[in-house]
Amino acid sequence: MPAQAVPVTNTKGFAVIAEDLERLKRLLDAGALTAEEFDRAKQQVLNKTSGHRPGEIYGVRISVWCALMHLSQLLWWTGAGIIAPIVLWILGREQSTEIDKHGKVIINWMLSAMIFGAVFYLLTFVFVGWLLLPIHGLLTFLFPVLGAIKALNKQVWEYPLSFEFLKLDSDQLETSHF
Repeated sequence: MPAQAVPVTNTKGFAVIAEDLERLKRLLDAGALTAEEFDRAKQQVLNKTSGHRPGEIYGVRISVWCALMHLSQLLWWTGAGIIAPIVLWILGREQSTEIDKHGKVIINWMLSAMIFGAVFYLLTFVFVGWLLLPIHGLLTFLFPVLGAIKALNKQVWEYPLSFEFLKLDSDQLETSHF
């Protein structure tokens, strides 16, 4: 059976939303809709009533949201560079797999960068750390900027030198289409 478009009859209240969902459920139970068609139509009803548009989260394009997650790491000197990417990731990961992928990459880098920073700090006692700390500082600035550029180009970029604390499938790092 070809996919049927099930229009939203009215977006003015919860009663109308409930009616539309009940109507869809009756069509599913009667066999007029497949489970896939039902899910798609239900999501359409819920999206139109919430003002959500595909490819956006809270009115922001997903690629821009991901870029902001990467760039928010640059606020590290205020303390928000740790909190902001995590908050943005938590707010969006349930609504977009792309946001979830970028969030995992960012968390992996932040944890790795903290470990590198601690080790390099300890190495300052044998003077090697004095050479490594500026490189660390440069990379903690450069990698989020490159990650943001990749996100705007709809790509997930795993930061080099990152340990994989949160697992990403290899197919998750390929070019995304969000």
